[in-house]
Amino acid sequence: MVRKRMSLTRRNFLQTGGAAAVAAVGVPTVGVASKRSSNTEWTKADSPTTKTLYGVVDTVEGPFAVGAGGDVLARRKSGWQTVVDYGPQARSRPLRAVDATSDGEAIWFVGGSGVIGEYNVVTETLTNYSAPKGKTSTWEGCSVVGKTGANERLFFVNGSGELLVGTRRKNGAIEYEKVTKPGGGSTIPAIDFHGRTAGHVCSTSQFVAGSTDGGANWTRIGIGFAGEGFFDIASVGPKDVNVAAGNGLVYRYDGFRWTPHVIDDGRQAIRALDRDGAKGLAAGSGGKVYERQSAGQWNRLQTPAKAKLKGVARGKTHDVVVGAGGTIVERTVERSSSKLPDGNKSVKRYVEGTVEMALE
Repeated sequence: MVRKRMSLTRRNFLQTGGAAAVAAVGVPTVGVASKRSSNTEWTKADSPTTKTLYGVVDTVEGPFAVGAGGDVLARRKSGWQTVVDYGPQARSRPLRAVDATSDGEAIWFVGGSGVIGEYNVVTETLTNYSAPKGKTSTWEGCSVVGKTGANERLFFVNGSGELLVGTRRKNGAIEYEKVTKPGGGSTIPAIDFHGRTAGHVCSTSQFVAGSTDGGANWTRIGIGFAGEGFFDIASVGPKDVNVAAGNGLVYRYDGFRWTPHVIDDGRQAIRALDRDGAKGLAAGSGGKVYERQSAGQWNRLQTPAKAKLKGVARGKTHDVVVGAGGTIVERTVERSSSKLPDGNKSVKRYVEGTVEMALE
């Protein structure tokens, strides 16, 4: 979910800032606060799957997670349940990333072999939009801007370094623009737009770029001195960007320079971020979760999990992290009057997405 939206998206919540006092480029700052046990807050939930979960997001119906086998899981009052089996194509392709619309009424997810799907969490409708423009490479990341069914802007990035931008028209069809390669072809693991036309991407070749025209053009902003792999990005604004990286590092961009911060003293990779202004969570290897206290200052929270964590969401009813082996770790929060829905739900309708001719 910070973005322009209602604090209901994949990166709505994570501040990956760094110590303001130390800003020397290339000099990591130690941003790890005291290790505080949080076993009374974080619990390992019963998961309906043993397959890896790659992403999680908050919605008006509570948290939703996606993962291997095409599974989509929902957090109900009674616990987690599977609401989509086998993915939008019913071919069990892994789902690698998920984001929510600004009103939190629908999620979009992407994955292997060009899979793209939309699940309306209110109407329980699954729509297949897979392989637009014949693109069947694995989609690695996605970002959504706008309310459900109301001219949403969709951003999809894949393992071939390609970006595909789509806009939902009044007739419900998705109109796609020309495919571009912001990073020249390296895999893009994550993309995040904080506005309808403004956002950032990162690649596996230590490349980070920003766009102010909806993804048509990109300007590289770093990170020239980084020697770690990048896993996730949070775009809060043109002067507030964070990248999750290997060796326990989170990089912070203030509009002028990048500052690396060590938030894991064991130097294990930070694989997921979620931001909400000054608030935030991060997750990584060894079942570790990190909560931002201030710029560059994080608390490492102890969880019952030991698995590699790949997705994190700071929500209105629950904070959730997900990862290998179907791992789900969560804690109950009270950030609004929202309540989880009772009982079981299932997909009521399945429809095939309408795709218009691409814009060239």
